[in-house]
Amino acid sequence: MRSISRVRVMFVVLCLISVAMHSGCGGGSSQPSISQLSIATTSLPNGTLDQPYSQIVQASGGVRPFTWSVTGTLPHNLGLVSSATNTATIAGTPDTAAQAAFIVMVVDSAGQSAAQRYSVSILSEPDTLTLSSPNLSFAPQLAGTASSAQTETLSNTGTAAVVIGSVAVAGTDVADFSQSNTCGSSLPAGANCAISVTFTPIQAGPLSATLTIIDNTAGSPHSAALNGVGLAAGPNTTWSATSLAFDNQVVNTTSPAQSLTLSNFGTGTLNISGIAAGANFAETDSCSGSSLASGSTCTVTVTFTPNATGTFSGTISVTDNAPGSPQTVSLTGTGVTSNYILTGNCFHHFVDSDYCGFTPDTAQCPAGARATTPTFTSCLQPRGVSVDASRSCVVNGISGLCVTKFDAGAASGAATSGDRLRDARSAKGPKD
Repeated sequence: MRSISRVRVMFVVLCLISVAMHSGCGGGSSQPSISQLSIATTSLPNGTLDQPYSQIVQASGGVRPFTWSVTGTLPHNLGLVSSATNTATIAGTPDTAAQAAFIVMVVDSAGQSAAQRYSVSILSEPDTLTLSSPNLSFAPQLAGTASSAQTETLSNTGTAAVVIGSVAVAGTDVADFSQSNTCGSSLPAGANCAISVTFTPIQAGPLSATLTIIDNTAGSPHSAALNGVGLAAGPNTTWSATSLAFDNQVVNTTSPAQSLTLSNFGTGTLNISGIAAGANFAETDSCSGSSLASGSTCTVTVTFTPNATGTFSGTISVTDNAPGSPQTVSLTGTGVTSNYILTGNCFHHFVDSDYCGFTPDTAQCPAGARATTPTFTSCLQPRGVSVDASRSCVVNGISGLCVTKFDAGAASGAATSGDRLRDARSAKGPKD
């Protein structure tokens, strides 16, 4: 009996060690997972001329360190103060009264990215209508059920009544948020009113909208960001995209990888049995054989290696314990036989003359895209012009072909002297 007791004690100790090291004793594997990256701050308040401005833009999810950037035009004399954390700051002292539109982007160390568009007005006088918070964030909520209400207070700090034109929810996921208010059509000087907001998700995943107030002040419209995550009952599988398209790829060579994020926006744990890619496509992942807790994600990278010329279609699929398994993403790519790429120019003949030349056209002839059928025209002798016989273009009603060049590592949007291309107004040569 003592021998049996010792064996039981040893088993319990080993099991506890196993729990500490692997979060289980004889259970399935559970690999570390990452949460989906998003920007929680969906709107920014207006600023006042010559008054310091400082507003935080916050990301949620993702893996540190983060890299922040901005595109577009910030209000004059404001800048993005970046950091490696999940927050960045728009700060400075604006010196020009104007409205500005810009986009803030964040990238995490796992390769995820998120972007948010903003519009900020710099007012010549201080805003007299203010909201108590620039954003309202709701806890994850089961789809089809309503959250507890959160309240925004709208205050009139001016000396005259403010006309309230409307209070409404707007934006991408407007159906997932609702509001009621006590503001009426006019807010007296020194008074405030309450706006009650409720989150009732009708779908799984991150959801966002904007609470917008239209009024007669210089800072109108006034807005506050609304954010929440809808949860499906049980485990959930959500791909970050429904399809991936690969550029033309030389036969038997491998394309640059594209990434997909697999998320669990469900109340239960998602157990992933495996992930598979179709012929001519390959994948690597941090998902197979793992378990994703609610709100967690993992990453799948996909490459394309055509074994022949032509267009290929396939899928990448995940097998798991969520409804709808296996869930798929469609994949497409084209195999080609050359290293020629497009230069971003359309080459054409002028039908009623001996002139031939090119016109910049990156829309129909995207610079850097691989040519499918490279060939040479006889125009502009002695060398001719390299074009893609499979890629046509039309400029000002004149049909042509996209210009190419032999350069596997770079793409130029302008024609080179080596291609003997000149502007259509001055180039002259024999037609084909």
